[in-house]
Amino acid sequence: MKFRTFSAIMFGMTMLGFSVGLVVGIYLHNRTGNDAWAYLAVPLMGLGSAVAAYGTLHTKKNRENSEGTDG
Repeated sequence: MKFRTFSAIMFGMTMLGFSVGLVVGIYLHNRTGNDAWAYLAVPLMGLGSAVAAYGTLHTKKNRENSEGTDG
């Protein structure tokens, strides 16, 4: 995978994580009245998206490496 493709995927996942985290944070803020949820949810969702992207790319790399050997 080229770096440009990888960076586009990571950028997209990061933006997705920030947007979902912001929505969840504002929802929890409205339900509980605690300001911390609005600020803590964004990095947590961003981290979750980054881990998901890493896992997907790592799984694909392992699958490609395992197909080349018979033993």
